[in-house]
Amino acid sequence: MPAAARAADAPTGGVAPPAAAAPAAPPAADPAPVAEAGAPTTASAELAGAGTWTASPSSKPGRPVKVAGTFRADLAGRTVQVQRRTPGGRWARALTTKVRSTGSFSSTWKTSAARVHELRVVLDDEKAAKAGSRTAAATSETVTIAVLGRAKATWYGPGFYGRKTACGLKLQKDTVGIAHRTLPCGTQVEVRMGGRSVVAPVIDRGPFANGASLDLTKNVADEVGLDGVGAVTFLQRDDLPRLKTPGNAPAMR
Repeated sequence: MPAAARAADAPTGGVAPPAAAAPAAPPAADPAPVAEAGAPTTASAELAGAGTWTASPSSKPGRPVKVAGTFRADLAGRTVQVQRRTPGGRWARALTTKVRSTGSFSSTWKTSAARVHELRVVLDDEKAAKAGSRTAAATSETVTIAVLGRAKATWYGPGFYGRKTACGLKLQKDTVGIAHRTLPCGTQVEVRMGGRSVVAPVIDRGPFANGASLDLTKNVADEVGLDGVGAVTFLQRDDLPRLKTPGNAPAMR
């Protein structure tokens, strides 16, 4: 795999549904930093015949995602379930709420998973609801949102050049990558700091000191302005394809 960063080629707030997402940028010779997109933005979708709803991640890492909508008033009392797509591809419940007498609904999803999430809204079947069941009657379009995380990061490189990383790559001066304790090799991670952002793959395991949870290669650290140990925000870019690496290093616990 070429040692190259990938620019954040899709917005990291409300972005297009996966089917319309732009493909990952081709490998570049040098890290490709981009201006930081700012806090995640609201993403909206429609549930046909019912109304619209929105998902709004907090601008602060680790805070809840607010889900709210406005449906027809005659749907008052019906159950609304917000579902998330798991990494394995199945839909799982994130939260359940009720449509108010005005047709509106609002609730929060408390998640600390710093990644791109695909969400949808499911409205229960009226007849089934009266019988005490929650059989789905209608499913909305999906939306994709980004939930940011905060981490302490360090950097490494000199003294390790020429050695193989835990993912089977030879670390070189121009290598752009990230060491993480548990994310699969090749997972693309967006790192933000000081208004700059770089997307790079997981190529190694670590870090092992300073209470850090991300270890950036020297090129990534230079591009985001990290000197020593510092706080960054990050995002697991599940909307981008996982890159192939020679090895599959086991997760560290």
